[in-house]
Amino acid sequence: MNATRRSKLTRPAFDAAYDTFVRPGGFHELDSYYSISRERYFLTLGYLVELNLPEGAKLLDVGGGQFAILSSKLFGYQATVGDIGDDFRTPADSADVSFVVCNLLHDDPAAFRGQFDVVVLAEVIEHLPVPPYVVLSKVRSWLKPGGALLLTTPNLFRLRNIVRMIRGRDPFDTFMLPRDGISLGHQTEYSAEHLAWHIREAGFLLDEIAHDQLGHTGFSWKARAARKLLAPLRLRKIWREELVAVARNPQ
Repeated sequence: MNATRRSKLTRPAFDAAYDTFVRPGGFHELDSYYSISRERYFLTLGYLVELNLPEGAKLLDVGGGQFAILSSKLFGYQATVGDIGDDFRTPADSADVSFVVCNLLHDDPAAFRGQFDVVVLAEVIEHLPVPPYVVLSKVRSWLKPGGALLLTTPNLFRLRNIVRMIRGRDPFDTFMLPRDGISLGHQTEYSAEHLAWHIREAGFLLDEIAHDQLGHTGFSWKARAARKLLAPLRLRKIWREELVAVARNPQ
């Protein structure tokens, strides 16, 4: 994390907010996920603070809502959670953060148009069974002129995928349209070049795409052992776990 990020995001403040509002769970993932994933949230917030958003910035977090809650408590942003349904709205309500139902595949609320300084899509687009530029074009219309998109998604060329293909296993879940009661897994994942194309095709100006590990350690002892063993290979950026993209809505 560079000096700009360190100056605006302190570890003690993050840990206090995370332990109060995120680690207890109540979101879509198993509650244990948040004990393991603390570092991913801290490092991703580092990219958010580097955007130098205005005081009281309006932020929309489409997905689980953890970044809306944390940015509200840590930075005083006017944060809104947008999620596919209201089954998991309790954490947002408990944190006194605005919650709206927003299905990226179908919804385009008129009230969103040109309203936000930043939209966060963290670990979202890999679940969508449509070309990302279709959704990103809609998201861009929700941003103010000059507003920012912060997007994270698994890297197509991460070592986990390479190992699975060498072993003859599919790296992704079944590609399918949504069905009631069935959560969509990873429909596909993207390389940096592929993701950049979709972001630009949606009309954004692309600031950067970074290959980053974001603190991933694995969610089973086997995955953690494998990541530790293969860690030297991640000196080659293209094999790292995550892509982090920052883009702007043209003025």
